[in-house]
This record gives sequence, C-alpha cells and structure tokens, in this order.
Amino acid sequence: MVTENMIEAPAGWMGTLPEYLVYRELTRLKVEFQYQSSQMGGRQERGGSVADFLITDLNLVLNVQSLYWHYGRPEARLADRIQKEQLEAMGLTVIYLDEDDLLRNARWYVEQALMGNDFSQVNQGAV
Repeated sequence: MVTENMIEAPAGWMGTLPEYLVYRELTRLKVEFQYQSSQMGGRQERGGSVADFLITDLNLVLNVQSLYWHYGRPEARLADRIQKEQLEAMGLTVIYLDEDDLLRNARWYVEQALMGNDFSQVNQGAV
C-alpha cells in the first residue's frame, strides 16, 4: 500500500514534500494558483510575507505548516499570526494545512481547504 509519506517530491522541486503534495493536488484539481507568491512584499528583512499557495479566484491562501518550523518556534508562531492578520486585511481567507495531515492524506485535506475548512493545529487552538 502506497501512502503519502512514501512519495518523494520530484528532482528539482524547490519546496518541501508537504508543499509538493498541495501543489500536486491543486494541479490535479485544475485550480489556478501561484506558488510561493510574494505579492504581499516577499521575504524582506523587516516585513513582507510569502503565501505558499495564492488562489486569487477564491481569495484564498493555503499555507503549509511544518511541525518544527511553524509550531516548534515561538517567533514563527507570532510571525504566522501577523501574516494571517495582514492577509485577512487584504480580503483573503487563510487556511493552514499541517504537514502531518498532508503526509497522511493530502487529497482530502486540500479538498477540504478549498471548501474553507481548516483542520490545522492553529485553527484548533492547539498552538
């Protein structure tokens, strides 16, 4: 039986495996999106943000949350909260997708995210 965590991102992929899984599902669903969109100022020394997946037709941002980089570091949690507030002020809905959920069943979690459902630890108040 093949599971998501047996899959590897293709050679040359510049993101993480969970990001690739979201990319793959959005592509399968024929959703138009921008990957690593820097429309919000990009990576800057002070300010700016990068949306993992910007879906302009839905005014939706999907951000992949890794357990270490996003949940394991207090400064990252604060930066994520600030980014979410900035994106929401621009009229965008932000849905977080947890790395472990994507590795377990990317198809289901991406489909749910596109319907506005957020099952992340952030949304559940666990962090």
